[in-house]
Amino acid sequence: MTVEHLPPPDLCPVEPLSQVVFVHDYIQLVFQAQGFSIFNLAQVTHRGLTLTQGNPGFCDALVSLIGCSVLQAHHCESYKLTLEFKNGESFFVPAAPAYVRGPEAFQYDGSNEYLVVEQNE
Repeated sequence: MTVEHLPPPDLCPVEPLSQVVFVHDYIQLVFQAQGFSIFNLAQVTHRGLTLTQGNPGFCDALVSLIGCSVLQAHHCESYKLTLEFKNGESFFVPAAPAYVRGPEAFQYDGSNEYLVVEQNE
C-alpha cells in the first residue's frame, strides 16, 4: 500500500480582510469571496500584545485588521492556523487542548469551491 503525502493546502487569501463576523460561538474572517470560520478559541497580536478570544481588547484588535492583507498563512504542531498580516500583526488558532471547542478547528472556503476543514485531534 502506498501512502500519498499531499502538499499543505494554500490557505492564503488573495484579498484583504473585509469583514469580521462574531457568530454565537465562532468567528468568521471574510476576505471578499474567501473566508475562514474559526471554531477553536483564537488569539491575535496587537501592538506587541497577544490577546485571547473572550478577553478585553480581542474583538477590537481583530476588527482593526480589516483592510489588511495576509502576507503568509500556515499551520504547525502548536497552531492549527497562523495568519501573518502585512502590517506585522498575526492571528492564531492554537492547537492546545484549552483552546479546542469541538471536532473542527477551522474551515477555509477558498476560490473555485476550494474547501479545507482542519480537524482537532
